[in-house]
Order: sequence, then structure tokens, then C-alpha cells
Amino acid sequence: MTSTVPRETHTSTEAGSSVAVPAVVTVGLFLASLVAGLVSAGAVYTSPFVDDGDIGEFYAEHTSLVAWVGLLQFAAGLALAVCTATLVTRLRLLAPEAAARTATAFAGGLLAGAFLALNGLVQWVMAHPGVTAEPAVRRAMHYLYFGLGGFAHVAAGAVLVGAVALVARRSRLLPVWLTATGLAIAVVSLASGLTFVTEAATTLIPIGRFAALLWLVAVGFLLPRQRREVPRRV
Repeated sequence: MTSTVPRETHTSTEAGSSVAVPAVVTVGLFLASLVAGLVSAGAVYTSPFVDDGDIGEFYAEHTSLVAWVGLLQFAAGLALAVCTATLVTRLRLLAPEAAARTATAFAGGLLAGAFLALNGLVQWVMAHPGVTAEPAVRRAMHYLYFGLGGFAHVAAGAVLVGAVALVARRSRLLPVWLTATGLAIAVVSLASGLTFVTEAATTLIPIGRFAALLWLVAVGFLLPRQRREVPRRV
């Protein structure tokens, strides 16, 4: 009597919708907000650390621009939330063993999207002359807007990027160079939170922001769509 040993077979499981599309939409909306500011006013915003007179002049002369930039960045925040949900759904199927880190990525991405969306809402408030006419109110709202869309958004994005990079590195879902780059971006982005205590840290905000956005686009295109399963030999 002879027995046969089943051959090793390969099956695949579809791993969710495209991650690249919402990532590209997020980047496109945010870049559109920057282009709108540069074309209309030569700047997207004024720093809260400059003279208050310059801030007041900017908002008095560009109320429509502020509203449009706020709308685009609010939409970018929503798109980032969608991108996060799509990415996390993919990771849960591709790397079910990394549930905790995937949940961490989900929390970071939702916070980053929420901070950016709230930043847009604050800009809408600041588009009303009655709000920005009062120096104390204008200054307070400007700090809030800068914090939400700046270091708060970027630092929360660090949690998303860092957690995704760790999941992908451990499960070998992405090239080593890309996961290493993601971890470096996460460190820089998280360090932007030092703006709480030093103005010098503001230089890290654009570095972390744009690097993270481009990294998410790369992940969207390179992350596998399927999980390959190899049944055990018996």
C-alpha cells in the first residue's frame, strides 16, 4: 500500500481596494491648496511668529483665498482618512499577525486626517472679516490653525507612516529601502512636535509633511494586492 503526500499549493486572497488612488487624491488636493495660495497671494499662509500687522493685512486682503485653501485642505483631510482606511484594510489581510501595529497606523492616520480637516474649518472661520478684525482673536485663531495643520497633523502622520513601515518591514511587504525611508520620515515628522517648545522645529514640518505624502503614494503603488497562502505539508 502506498500513500501520497499532497503537493505544496499556492492560493491567493484579494486584499482590498486600491490604496494608490486615495493617496494620490490626498496629495493632489493638498498641492492644489498650495498652488492656489502661491498664484493668488504669493504665499499660502503667514507664519504666526511674524508681526501681527502682516497677519492682519494678509487676511484682510485675501478672504476668498483663505476660504478656498481651507476647503481644499479640509477635503485633503477627508481623503487622508479614506486613504488610511483603505491602507489598513489591505494590511489586515496581508499581515494579520501585525494587528496591533495596524491598529496603531489606523489611529495615526485618522488623527492626521482629522487635524488637517479641522485646520480647514479654522481657515473658514478666519475667512470672515469680523473674526480677523480683532487682533487678539486673529492671533489666537492663527496659532490654532497653524498648530492643527502644521505640527499636530505632521506628528500624527508620523504614527501612520511609522506603523505601516514596521508592519511592511516585518512581513516583507515592501522593499527594505522603502520601509527604512518610512521609519526615517516618521522620526523627522514626530520631531516636528517640538514646535510646542521651540520655533526652530517648524523647519521640520514641511520636510515631514511632503516626505510622508510622497511615501504614502509610493506605498499605494508598491503594496501587494494579494496575500499568498502556502498550506502546510501533511
